[in-house]
Amino acid sequence: MTRERMAVVVLATIGASLLLVTAVNRWGAPSDEHAYWLAGQRLLAGEPLYDPTATSITPFAYWYPPIVAQVMAPVSAVLPEWLFSALWTVLMLVCLWWIAGRDVLRALALCAFPPVAVEFWFRNVHLILAVLLVLGIRRWSGWYAVGAAIKLAPGIALGYLALRGRWRELAMAVGLGIGLLAISLVLSPDAWRQFAEVMLARGPSDESAFFPVPYVARVVAAVVVLLVAARLEPRWGEPLLVVAVVLALPTLWFTALSTLVAVIPLLRLSRSEGV
Repeated sequence: MTRERMAVVVLATIGASLLLVTAVNRWGAPSDEHAYWLAGQRLLAGEPLYDPTATSITPFAYWYPPIVAQVMAPVSAVLPEWLFSALWTVLMLVCLWWIAGRDVLRALALCAFPPVAVEFWFRNVHLILAVLLVLGIRRWSGWYAVGAAIKLAPGIALGYLALRGRWRELAMAVGLGIGLLAISLVLSPDAWRQFAEVMLARGPSDESAFFPVPYVARVVAAVVVLLVAARLEPRWGEPLLVVAVVLALPTLWFTALSTLVAVIPLLRLSRSEGV
């Protein structure tokens, strides 16, 4: 057994232990994913999508763009909450497996990265965002628009495309984003008004992160990282783009750092391509 494989086995053992502890202690009750199911239910019932009295730590508070709730509405209509939570967990596991190069052992090894283990504790959307970032960078730029429809921050990748002069890819991503926004606005204009009010109320000084730094400062840092990423060759610039997106996330709790696993397949692809 090579040293690399031995290290993977050790990390996988640690990761599997953390995942088992998480599954036993947390997966029997709803967590962050329940906010998406509830948002779909609110739309179906014609209730307000956002709670203006909620804080960033209010259980099951919905902070995402209305389009997420609109996609969730038909899902919430047919799936009970327990089944939705179970399927969401399966989706997260599939995302991690895909990021790990479809290798179960390496996927378990990634669980040894504490933010990934914490992500499975809270079951948020960050591993899905990681997959969308890899797909956007390596397959089709339209995936950036899909990611931005979930958590806004992946939209910063449009600046990366512009700085590198990739105008056709930029046009496709912007076109898809505008199309998604237009459809969403037509379906729920009042929900977008609520979303704008909530975002304006939080403002640029909001500190929804695991360190006390205003959001505007994180955005400035993200732009600086983006500028550096655009000047480097892709094998280094692409991973830095992932870092910029993470810095720009509206809420940057510890679990959000699990998005950084998107760097793994990017580095692996660069190595296999010999660049």
